[in-house]
Amino acid sequence: MVDMGMIAGAVGTLKTALDIAGTVKEMNDLAVIRNKVIEMQNLIMSAQGTAVTAQSQMLEMVHEIAELKAKLAEAEEWKAIADRYQLRDYGNNTLAYELKEGVDGEPHHRICPVCFEQRRKSILQFRYKTHSSQDKFRCIPCGADFEFGVYHAPQYRKPERNWIR
Repeated sequence: MVDMGMIAGAVGTLKTALDIAGTVKEMNDLAVIRNKVIEMQNLIMSAQGTAVTAQSQMLEMVHEIAELKAKLAEAEEWKAIADRYQLRDYGNNTLAYELKEGVDGEPHHRICPVCFEQRRKSILQFRYKTHSSQDKFRCIPCGADFEFGVYHAPQYRKPERNWIR
């Protein structure tokens, strides 16, 4: 943050230098004039140093503002994406984000909850149907597997006693 006291001090220093310049105009003694000129030059150099410091601080603030604007834009962009999804419980401890109803522009799909919490949109990819009639999906970036659908225990028939003839 630019120190306003520093700027006020620089302005005061320049005012003092102008006062000295006005005094020099009325003097006739060359040695006194030289001393006043040196004093005035020192005051001007001090004011310039203060101005350079203030300018450096302002430049740092401009960079900080640019970084904050970029972070804000990124957060707003993610919020727009996240608002299109809702977390859904598919049973059997399976949770995933899915596209809300009525959202246009994309086909229905599911998003990995692990990646979603890390602000990544990773669409789950279908792999196969399990022996228990569930759909197996995988998140490619993080490798998490998901099984959607009601679990149906496979029906096995016990072989009849004389099944070989």
